[in-house]
Amino acid sequence: MKKIGWKLAAIAMVAATAAGCAPQTRFTWGNYESSLYAYYKSPDQRAQYEASLVKAIALGRKNGKIAPGLCAELGYLQMENGNLVEAQKDFAEEMALFPESRPFLTNVVQRMSTDKNGTDGDKKKEAQS
Repeated sequence: MKKIGWKLAAIAMVAATAAGCAPQTRFTWGNYESSLYAYYKSPDQRAQYEASLVKAIALGRKNGKIAPGLCAELGYLQMENGNLVEAQKDFAEEMALFPESRPFLTNVVQRMSTDKNGTDGDKKKEAQS
């Protein structure tokens, strides 16, 4: 009987140790990966993809672990939808969370502002003349 008790204790200890080694994620991704895959396979699922980004970002805000690129991705979708103010907010949040994204996203925001003001279009007209 004592042998069985020791075996059970040893098995329980191994199981507890293995559970402690389970990978801990640094960021909250939600179901980003599966929704991105579904969106790529079927672009008509854009609304579901956007909703999953919003949900993943909200969950990340809740626990302080927003995954890198999620705010930028949502901002890009907002920009494509014509919601430039929301896009700029998302890009600003991405830059605040991940400063390494600042050079790229600053350029995106500048181009977005240029296109919105029409000055880029004026340069294209001048080049064609």
